[in-house]
Amino acid sequence: MTAVACAITTFHPPSDPDRFGQWVDRYLASARQSVGHVSARESVQGSAALDWAIEVSFDDANLLDAWLDSDERRAVLSEGQANGCWQRCADLILAHGEPPPANAGIFLHSVASGKEAEFVAAQSDLTRSSSVFPGYEGTAVFPVDSTGQWTSLLRFRTPEQLATWMRSQERRAALPRLRGELTRDFAELPRSAPFGSTVRVEHGHTRITPAWKSAMLVLLCLYPTAMLLTKFLSPALDHLGVKQSLSFFAGNVVSIVALQWVLVPALSRPFRRWLDPIDGSSGRISIGGAAVIVAGYAVLLAIFTLAA
Repeated sequence: MTAVACAITTFHPPSDPDRFGQWVDRYLASARQSVGHVSARESVQGSAALDWAIEVSFDDANLLDAWLDSDERRAVLSEGQANGCWQRCADLILAHGEPPPANAGIFLHSVASGKEAEFVAAQSDLTRSSSVFPGYEGTAVFPVDSTGQWTSLLRFRTPEQLATWMRSQERRAALPRLRGELTRDFAELPRSAPFGSTVRVEHGHTRITPAWKSAMLVLLCLYPTAMLLTKFLSPALDHLGVKQSLSFFAGNVVSIVALQWVLVPALSRPFRRWLDPIDGSSGRISIGGAAVIVAGYAVLLAIFTLAA
């Protein structure tokens, strides 16, 4: 089975680590007994700088939600609180193909064999550097998973505070030691940018969806939006006696809202790989996706031509 969604739950450092470990076994048993469970792992412990966290993965986002909301999990969490195991913040949900929360940085690491302890030490040093920045909330490091990669989760209060740390001189100064423990440079989970673009970090450099791809996707959404507004909204406003300048402004507002928050996000999902500046960079993927979008143009032109 392949994990489609996971929940990361972070806890306050326990006063009794052994009791916490016994309780975690019951927490994970609750997840394993639920339909759709794929895997689970605890974060690396033993460093005061790092969070105590648990990641649970399911093969379906709805099944993950069902377990998170279940009476059984609530009972296990209540039992943990009675034993000093207190949740530190809301569950962080990651779904395949969806960007992580904007205030969280999630990085994948290929740690060199025999360098695990050095990697954790480097992460701890990086965490101490980030902890002095405004809005810092915590860092959790998870050991190798079925793909052979480690995961680090960095949380800030706001996206702007995370961005400030990511651009900081302190972070740049700390990264060489971290990279020294890896077989290749770390990669950040994809992030969405306005109008369908995807932002990735590779080899320490930020990469974004090529402008021509974003433009093609936006046009596929903009053309039918403009046609429908011209056919329905503009005549309705004219009938109400709204001046043309105000009618045109209203149409632009509706277009921007529809594109930014409805149409482009919805259409970006099936084109996620094509828009990805790393996974979709090959010529075969780029041409194939462009051909599908051009076919979409043709279908829309045919529909509106016949409807005219």
